[in-house]
Amino acid sequence: MNFLPVWTERAEKRGLDPLGMQNSGVQLYQSLLPGVSNVTLRVRYYGLYCWASEAFARHRHTTDQEKWVEWIRRLEALYALIAEHQGGESGVAGVQWSTEILAAGADPIDFEEGASTNTEARRYLKQRVGVFGQAYLSQMDELQLFDTVSAQNHMLPLRTVEAGLPLARAFAVAIGSNVEALLIRCLDTPVVTRAELEQLALALPARISVGVERDHYENLLFAQSAEPRVSDASRRDTLLLVLHVSKLLGRRPRSDDVRQHLFEGVGKLPTSLEPQRLRWEAYQVQDMWQMAAAALLSWAIDMTNDFVDGRSITEIHFEVAGRIRGHWPDRMSLDWNGLVASSAMEDTELEENVRTIGGKRESRDAKAVIAIEVMAALAKRLNTRPDLQAEVDRSFGLQSGGRSIRTEALWLARQNEGDLATVLANYVTQRVVSRHNQIAMQKLRRQGDYTFLFEARDGRLVYRAQYDPVPTTPRLDPAIQFLVDIDLIGEKGLTDRGRGLLEAFQ
Repeated sequence: MNFLPVWTERAEKRGLDPLGMQNSGVQLYQSLLPGVSNVTLRVRYYGLYCWASEAFARHRHTTDQEKWVEWIRRLEALYALIAEHQGGESGVAGVQWSTEILAAGADPIDFEEGASTNTEARRYLKQRVGVFGQAYLSQMDELQLFDTVSAQNHMLPLRTVEAGLPLARAFAVAIGSNVEALLIRCLDTPVVTRAELEQLALALPARISVGVERDHYENLLFAQSAEPRVSDASRRDTLLLVLHVSKLLGRRPRSDDVRQHLFEGVGKLPTSLEPQRLRWEAYQVQDMWQMAAAALLSWAIDMTNDFVDGRSITEIHFEVAGRIRGHWPDRMSLDWNGLVASSAMEDTELEENVRTIGGKRESRDAKAVIAIEVMAALAKRLNTRPDLQAEVDRSFGLQSGGRSIRTEALWLARQNEGDLATVLANYVTQRVVSRHNQIAMQKLRRQGDYTFLFEARDGRLVYRAQYDPVPTTPRLDPAIQFLVDIDLIGEKGLTDRGRGLLEAFQ
């Protein structure tokens, strides 16, 4: 029998965002690409789900939530089988399961068990409402394709009349009445033959053809309405920037290509899109700073691991200051603002240094020095770029209690006492080590998650786990894939349609 009180048990988790700084960048990039997320991998799922909602209403005549879950899970399992049978189709959920099912050789294939909610079954996906509920519904709500507010009246998310229903009909027209009828029959049974999987391939993400359905996606993504909402215009401008980068490169861009061009952005992109490019630059300097701060956290964690009983905050402060004096004996006459003013880091070097911080080659000691240089370079960028400083103030100024490049650069700029080593040791102990303890305590209280990377014991911090800096991922890969799906970008850059769209917005 366990006589310990329940509250002493802890749910240990790896813990993301240990300094509470990533969230500031995440909030910004969510506003830069609303309607697209890191887990909405193919644009045709939007049409598929709008069709699924309409078909369910027409053929099942019920608002029973369990019946809807059955319908959507069968659809996703079948979609995975279609994709795997066809081959070469990325971004479709459940392909690991479908690979195993098809390899078993059965024909016809009964996929009822794979689509079930039975936790003991061999299922295509564990999430109860599938990838629809896990990834797509929130973004389709943002795009006004689904109405989740009215769903409170009948327990089901429903495609909207204004945008969702036209897309559902366009999807049905694109796949044809015979394929639509076959799709519904397979969902009813649920059984499919391999020959039928071949017929159903018309519904796959890569098979969007020229016509009304493709035009719906383009109109939706690029906010081609008389009075677009602010969020729609923001998405449109980001996608136009992606198209311009593809045009400059003459090939399909990678997300890193887009980030680089939007970060540097001098004389390469249209002035009409400069406000949106500047917002992306603000996001990226924020992401670089949080990477640098995380490198300092990793450095401090290493210091606690030097001794079995860890170190006190005072000892960490002493160690940080000593190592900085050892690294930079010639800079101790500078204060923080002097270090910032002396920075001469160019864009390419800054970007390479951030990659080094997130890499595996250098020691944590070396990464910490690089991180400090990166922070100084970023602070100088803000000091010499009033446009960027204003955007950083605007983008991060309303986040009450949150940490960002704005709060951290301002804190450092106000440190007037002590040499450079002392100021940086203060930053590591006060803004990094103590901040992690605050964030971990909040997660423990609010979520029951134990994410401490060091534990407090008798006034000392004892090593628990290490943390490596990671960048945030701002939805660019799915956005690029969406543009490929609707034939605006190809392997050689812009398609004829892509060039025509850019010209239309100029």
